[in-house]
Amino acid sequence: MVRDVRQRGRIGGRGRIRRAEFLSALVRTVHEVALFRHCCLVCGRTGEPLCLSCRRRLTPPPSTRVRGVGRVPALFAYEGVGATVVQSLKFRDGRRLVTPLADALADVVRSLHWADERVVCTWLPTSGGRRRRRGFDQSELLARAVARRLDAPALSVLRRRPGRAQTGRTRMERDRNVEFHAVCRVDRPLLVVDDVCTTGATIRAASTALGEVDAPVVRFVTVARTP
Repeated sequence: MVRDVRQRGRIGGRGRIRRAEFLSALVRTVHEVALFRHCCLVCGRTGEPLCLSCRRRLTPPPSTRVRGVGRVPALFAYEGVGATVVQSLKFRDGRRLVTPLADALADVVRSLHWADERVVCTWLPTSGGRRRRRGFDQSELLARAVARRLDAPALSVLRRRPGRAQTGRTRMERDRNVEFHAVCRVDRPLLVVDDVCTTGATIRAASTALGEVDAPVVRFVTVARTP
């Protein structure tokens, strides 16, 4: 009996130590998460999701036109800090970046007076598999946030047909690989939001799909443009 009590006492002691260690680790984790939620996702400085110093290091987009489509404004070039921003948004759960990026995209749309046309916002959807892996579609998040800033409706207009990812493909392969189809008709001008324009194949495919349903006016805007 005495031996059992001593054993229970020792076990209880270890249990208290384990609980203390667990609570200490939990406090550290909460503290780290809190710090992360208030850090720049590019350089790690405490503050905004994209700090002023990193914003100044963004380079202008190499072009604002896409062959066969026309003008496609972008916020910055997909290189250096710009590439890190987009990769953080897509692959590192950087949803905190949606707010500053949507603010900037909405400013571009207003500066071009596109918002005066009573647009409907939509997006170029990612594949179902990538959406499930990430838990979200970054272009949809951006489009809905831009719509709120423009006081415009957001509507899912396009669906992506099954196919391999565009990453690593040549220009010719990209042009052949991407296909969309429109799932509804819209009788108002469309503002289509995307995250990255590389060769323009995705945008051209979306433009073709929207042309088949007689969309009156289609405008595209993207976060980054590949040099």
